[in-house]
Amino acid sequence: MSLLPSGFDPSAGEDAEPRVVGVESDEADEILAALSSTTARRLLSELHDRPGPPADLADRVDTSIQNAQYHLDRLETAGLIESAGTAYSEKGREMTVYAPSDRALVVVAGNEDDTTGLQSA
Repeated sequence: MSLLPSGFDPSAGEDAEPRVVGVESDEADEILAALSSTTARRLLSELHDRPGPPADLADRVDTSIQNAQYHLDRLETAGLIESAGTAYSEKGREMTVYAPSDRALVVVAGNEDDTTGLQSA
């Protein structure tokens, strides 16, 4: 029995345009703050391997559920991960299953409105 929702398709974002963020923007501040922790980066990496609920992810990166949830909240606020659905534990508890966002992220220095070169690359 799988705890993961059946609707998540990791290849869904392959054709999506990348998210382009200017390095001096508030959005970049939020992204970089969310990624400043080693634990947050490990969680994001684990999510790229396989989506999961906070308790599973905490086990996979060897941290507490509370610490994992804190970093997952920050990653979600920064738009780096998203809810992929709901799963239920063996005890019947509802759990959010997280997955990486479906778009590539590019942080650029300079004019973020001039992305024609990035789009063609």
